Amino acid sequence: MKKILILSFLLAVIGYNIKAQNISCNELLQAVVTGADHYSEVNNMALISSSFLDEVDAYEYEGVLFVVAKFKPKSGQFYGSTYIFCGVSKSNWNSFKNGFSGTYGERFHEYIRDYTCGCY
Repeated sequence: MKKILILSFLLAVIGYNIKAQNISCNELLQAVVTGADHYSEVNNMALISSSFLDEVDAYEYEGVLFVVAKFKPKSGQFYGSTYIFCGVSKSNWNSFKNGFSGTYGERFHEYIRDYTCGCY
């Protein structure tokens, strides 16, 4: 129930362009991964040549697309970081996933990176 409340709050925030600074990114990430529908992915085999992307998943909740990006570990680290992006259009997701120009990294910067959630 808490996850549904978090997602509902976030949808309201996105709709009014208010920053979601009252929710942690970890809470939001967990709510999306467990409470939203898995929409699509670019798995680590497709991203094997990427220098920083490990896996990218898209989730949909009430028509809003959330993108969860797992980054490869930096030198000397065992685990990479995971970030969430909010309100990505399906058009941008499809351009990132199926684009014909540039690398996945370049397309990530062009189509996904700017959709920050404003969480803390």
